[in-house]
Amino acid sequence: MKKGIMLFAALVSLAACGKQDVSEEKETIVSETEVSETVVSDTVSSSSVQSEEANGVEVSWNVIPEEGIVSGDYYKISERFRQGHEGILEVIVKEDQLEYVYFNEYTRPNYYNRYFQNVSKRMSEYNVSMKEAKGAAWIEGVLSAEAQIMENQSLTEDIETVSGASNSIEQALVPLAEKLNAEIVPSKDFNGPTFYQITKYLDNGINGILKVVVENKKIIDLHYDEVFSNDPNNISEAKDKRYAGLSKYDSVEYDEPSRIGFNVQMDELTKHVLENQDMLNIEGLPATEDTGDYKKAGYTKRNPAWDHYLELAEELKTLAESEGKL
Repeated sequence: MKKGIMLFAALVSLAACGKQDVSEEKETIVSETEVSETVVSDTVSSSSVQSEEANGVEVSWNVIPEEGIVSGDYYKISERFRQGHEGILEVIVKEDQLEYVYFNEYTRPNYYNRYFQNVSKRMSEYNVSMKEAKGAAWIEGVLSAEAQIMENQSLTEDIETVSGASNSIEQALVPLAEKLNAEIVPSKDFNGPTFYQITKYLDNGINGILKVVVENKKIIDLHYDEVFSNDPNNISEAKDKRYAGLSKYDSVEYDEPSRIGFNVQMDELTKHVLENQDMLNIEGLPATEDTGDYKKAGYTKRNPAWDHYLELAEELKTLAESEGKL
């Protein structure tokens, strides 16, 4: 905490959102749910990001969507709030019913902890670190809010916030939902983008998630990611157990065996597909072949994620074409 500030032990609590700006660190923070009897830091530090076995943090949340395909009318809004954090809300409507709600947040680029600058909160080490420091992860509060929205089938009804993400819910998700709600039209009148997402369990405790957005028979967005099971016992590779509940794309620590960052490879995929409008063409993308020569090629072997991606892409392509969207 900053100079001279003393927190009485009886008044300190778990911070509702985990990340506080320097000015916010000068304030006494009282939990909405309970009063802690020990002093808890109001920062999320990179020093606490270790394996589950090392820090005793249990990944009790599950960010992996149900297996199968989600599709429907696509609505999206994003805005920066609270000194620069970026909130992103995506809503899928099908036959005038809320089909899927997805909220994420990126920390501000000038965040006080360099390790977590401009980092996606939803499936990164940010949650593990916050869970260790606060006892509640950001994603737990977000998943609760999303579940309430789906249960109520409303973007504007009150959301009961829980420890972990109340600031993000109140300052980002709620106002974004209200703005997006004003844009939603009856499904029969909708003429905007169509959303497709497929989730499939692959193997070794890894799940593939492919999102494709099309409009006027053109792909306007595509994102592929692989997410580790929230249960480390399901992850076969011992070295990967520490990534339980995290995604290869969002993780700031994941070591990609093909020697080129997983996020870099998938960003190149997105760019390639948007330019060529062919989901099944990965020619020329990084780590798509075995080279055995890191010095020459910059990578040594084909990333198996490409085969996983192609399998899911084929399925979504077939569906979108059958519905006349591609």
